[in-house]
Amino acid sequence: MKSSLIVVGKALRYNLPFLNYIHSTITKHLNLPDQTVYIDKNDKDLFFVLEESISHADEIVIVTSNDSFNLVNKVIATLGEETLELKGGMLIPSKAVRYETDSYLLAREGKHINVIKATENKKLPPIFIDNTNESSLFSIINIDEDSLKILVEPLAQNYEIRITPTTIIDGWISVEAVSNKYGNLESFFKAVKSLLPQKVIQHPDVIEHICTCLEAHGKTLSVAESCTGGLIASMLTEHSGVSAVFKGGIVSYANEIKESWLGVNEETIERHGAVSELCVREMLEGVLNASLSDYAIATSGIAGPTGGSTEKPVGTVFVGARDKEGTVLIERLLLEGDRHYIQRQSAYHAFKLLLHVGETLFLK
Repeated sequence: MKSSLIVVGKALRYNLPFLNYIHSTITKHLNLPDQTVYIDKNDKDLFFVLEESISHADEIVIVTSNDSFNLVNKVIATLGEETLELKGGMLIPSKAVRYETDSYLLAREGKHINVIKATENKKLPPIFIDNTNESSLFSIINIDEDSLKILVEPLAQNYEIRITPTTIIDGWISVEAVSNKYGNLESFFKAVKSLLPQKVIQHPDVIEHICTCLEAHGKTLSVAESCTGGLIASMLTEHSGVSAVFKGGIVSYANEIKESWLGVNEETIERHGAVSELCVREMLEGVLNASLSDYAIATSGIAGPTGGSTEKPVGTVFVGARDKEGTVLIERLLLEGDRHYIQRQSAYHAFKLLLHVGETLFLK
């Protein structure tokens, strides 16, 4: 069953915080839409774009800006050869099967079309569509895509499962598993876990999985960040209830803050630089001492686009993870991309190291 998200209104497309909220809300109902279309209400091809997009999907959510809602309603009514009627304070197609303020649902020839009006700084109106595909998102750690194809794809075929892998970072693959008509997701996961022990995380969000495992074992985490600038702390605090496990973070961007707040030795920075294994090692120790947490993550690097050198080019990043017993892993990375992507990759590499340092919690 194919799904489509159509966003009508230039104002929505360029309001990135609001657009991210729209996407995160819609994907809870459509998973990842097979098609996402953006179009302005003044586009001369609006009618044909809506017609074409609807024709290629079974579940369609159309999100409109305030000033696009009535126009889209007229187009949708015309496509279905319906009139507009006043329902729930809205002029909407007459055959709407369900409606609440700023949202209505149509059922046409096996398709479901949900049109909603999105208002900035307001909660989205109700979404009436839920994708009926049986699917699941999971992660495999310490395996490459070639090995995944050799080992996991035959299992997927045996259990009538379609898998779509994507590499988050080296050694971390996220996989969408979708059940065919006679597929068995539960048996598929049992087989994958048996084949790849301590490599499979059967949770759509690995960071939420980390938080859940920490809470289940009464453990805590703190972070010391430089090049990621608080990104790791932000990724953790996106999850409700994380206060039970996340004590806090220190964004030690300046060297003097690394020294005064985290106890990094001045000599370490003078001899090896802030972007070094030894600096990250001392950052880990410092944040553990300051927070008395069970686990710590640290990052220091050059996210660019300026600041690199021949010895340490842009994309050079050291990430580390440690537990309070002294188990520590530090990795030197050479990352590519723009500043934002390098920072995001650095954060995921740090989380991957945490998975290994605490593998008895996270990868059992």
